Amino acid sequence: MTRVLIHGAGRMARRVQALIPGFEGLELLGMVSRIRPENDTATEWFGSLENADASADLLIDFTLPGGTRVAADWCAANEVAILSGTTGLTGDDISALESAATKVPVLWASNLSEGVALMTALVRQAAGSLSVDAKVSISDIHHQHKKDAPSGTALSLSAAVMEARSKGVSTPSATEVDEPAFSSRREGEVIGEHTVSFELPDEIIEITHSALNRDVFARGALKAGKWLVAQAPGYYSTSDWLGLR
Repeated sequence: MTRVLIHGAGRMARRVQALIPGFEGLELLGMVSRIRPENDTATEWFGSLENADASADLLIDFTLPGGTRVAADWCAANEVAILSGTTGLTGDDISALESAATKVPVLWASNLSEGVALMTALVRQAAGSLSVDAKVSISDIHHQHKKDAPSGTALSLSAAVMEARSKGVSTPSATEVDEPAFSSRREGEVIGEHTVSFELPDEIIEITHSALNRDVFARGALKAGKWLVAQAPGYYSTSDWLGLR
């Protein structure tokens, strides 16, 4: 049985909490947040990680930048695997995750959807196969409450494009290859839609992913978490989890 702590109490954290009972082999130890979730007296609540149950096998982090750094330090000290889907991380957050990865398994992803992981692999393949003269643009559409733009997923897709192009380019140098152009829209209650477009002289190739329900991310987090706890210490990605390259 994998014992799980949830770090955070926002919408994503609450969806992870709601789905755990449907996952065989997972047991929820509690949630960690500064403010106790309203109308929830059944779940064990901890006001800070310092007071949390350190017998956990896995911590799932959906907080804010800064919170991930605290979570990574706590997991490293208590030998608890950490999976984080928090976006907008600072350099200190990333450094903390990298440091924790020397002691425990760590997986961070801007998007934990299996579909987005596959999309990223396809984008990487396309970027590596097409001429660097192809114009690449990335659009993301999200709900009106989302603050960061471009989205973390859009930035990860851009990184995949540039990684693939840098491996296949000798002239011009990788530093001279144009980065993708971004377009972000925030409207209504859109869960998330991402499109990567490759524009060639006489054709356009588009790869699109649309999330229809927030549960796709929560379900992915739980699946990836079950995989993660069986791994050796290290820094993993969704590609590692799903065997995509």
